[in-house]
Amino acid sequence: MKNLIITLILTMTLLSCDYFNNTRVCNQTKKEIKLKITFDSEVIKTWSGGMLQENLTKTFQDWGENLIPIDIDTINYISSYLIKSDSCGQIEGGNNRRPNFRFYKEIEIFSEFDTVRLQTKDQMRKAFDADRYNPEYYFDLVIQGGGKNASR
Repeated sequence: MKNLIITLILTMTLLSCDYFNNTRVCNQTKKEIKLKITFDSEVIKTWSGGMLQENLTKTFQDWGENLIPIDIDTINYISSYLIKSDSCGQIEGGNNRRPNFRFYKEIEIFSEFDTVRLQTKDQMRKAFDADRYNPEYYFDLVIQGGGKNASR
């Protein structure tokens, strides 16, 4: 019985060490910004025997009230969202992993000051600083007023 309790405690300790990574677009402007995601239809069709496009494009609705869906095009695999001022909208996440942008073909962010277009997975990784040394917690693309953008 003592060995069972020790094993249970060790298992719980090891499992609780996992951290969850969030990949977010953060709006530090004074107005809402628009996020447009074009999904990679070929990846979606082949992933796990084919995922229903309606489910994939609606995935982010449950990830907080700061990411507001405004248009979901299930024919062309494009979703558009508003991100409130001074908030972040999560677009990807997972335990102990860097963002891989597997399902994305293009990410566009429209603000009053600038438009950011990320058309390749390499551009997405660089914009969200996904290759940094320390992969813990947040991979943020921060949209700032005056056309300044940064990752953190």
